[in-house]
Amino acid sequence: MSGDATVPAARLDAPPETLDDDPSLGTIMTSHLVGITPDAPVRTALQAMAAREVRHLPVIDDGRCVGLVTEPDLLRGMVAEHGPLGATTVRVHEVAGRAVVLGERTRLSAAAARMAERHVDAVLVGSVDRLVGIVTTTDVVRVWSRHSGPAGATHD
Repeated sequence: MSGDATVPAARLDAPPETLDDDPSLGTIMTSHLVGITPDAPVRTALQAMAAREVRHLPVIDDGRCVGLVTEPDLLRGMVAEHGPLGATTVRVHEVAGRAVVLGERTRLSAAAARMAERHVDAVLVGSVDRLVGIVTTTDVVRVWSRHSGPAGATHD
């Protein structure tokens, strides 16, 4: 097993004015996820991230999401414990964090609040048994920037 598994398909200062300003996660998520197994070496996770140009990998064990690993998780765990050799000796489960999984109908404002509360930069969308996507802080900024009006504008 390569350790690589394909998974089947901030803070809000003011409440959104309309539901269009606060879309559901299902409408903005990235739906193609690449997962990693908990026993995969950190090196495999780093290679998967680099090859697919992603910064987050759901950790999948026996078809269930058991965590989320990010680039900083991998680097901190590898360097803090073992230096560069940690890439082959440290396993993903040793450095992965808990995943925040929210439903497809969850509004972006609620997801952003959860990200801020949990100090994470991504939430997985779906359920632990069936992930359907991911939303990151980059997605939040992208969506909110489209709805915030011109730079420097204020709302009365």
